[in-house]
Amino acid sequence: MAFKLGPHSGRMSAVQTGGALAAAIEALLPGMCPHCDHPLEGRDRGLCGSCWSLTVPRAGSACRRCGVPTEDSSEPCLVCLQAPPPQSATVAWGEHGGVLRTAILALKHGGRDDLAAPLGERLAGSIAVESWASLIDGIVPMPSHPWRRLNKPWAASELLADSVSKRLERPVVQLLRRHGTGRQTGQSRARLLELPQKSFSARTGTDSRTLLLIDDVTTTGTTLRRAAEALRRAGAKDVYCGVCAHAPDPRRFS
Repeated sequence: MAFKLGPHSGRMSAVQTGGALAAAIEALLPGMCPHCDHPLEGRDRGLCGSCWSLTVPRAGSACRRCGVPTEDSSEPCLVCLQAPPPQSATVAWGEHGGVLRTAILALKHGGRDDLAAPLGERLAGSIAVESWASLIDGIVPMPSHPWRRLNKPWAASELLADSVSKRLERPVVQLLRRHGTGRQTGQSRARLLELPQKSFSARTGTDSRTLLLIDDVTTTGTTLRRAAEALRRAGAKDVYCGVCAHAPDPRRFS
């Protein structure tokens, strides 16, 4: 049987050919550093070597419970003293600014999933030296809203969790579900603090497990608090948090 070509068959073929050619050209061309736009060299991952050298861990003391800067890390900050968060500790690798901010935004919104492994490895290195690291049973990525997966099938937190999982040798467990349609990125701090308590729910099966919650950035700490609360309600024995960066609030006192 002979098949008759439709009027758009040639056009579709050209589009498919053009897409394949574009993909081949992109594979052959060197990747570009999202911060300085210089070509990446052979051993570069995500950023060029010069930009990685400018990406450094946080300096100074931080509250062990929520991760905000403090003068004395041996004592909780005033906010945690007044309203202790559900997580026992929070590790934030760097400050959300400069090159690190560019890298996280490129991972979240620029399709640069090649940044997940090096960023996750740095975060995992800071977590690994904590006294509680050996207690972790599973690693939980911060979930994205289900409808957003129609445009972006992966979340930055999931890619980071995979990288942390490899370093710490603990499994990734998808236990959290996000509710509502409110977007956190770009919201004011006042709006972030208003995040409803039931913004997350957790699957059963967390009984007596110590979990590590992973996200890319924390600003007010409210999202981590709400997610950790959900895990504790579902029966988690303990919850710890790890984020790549903390966005400092100059109005908050420690």
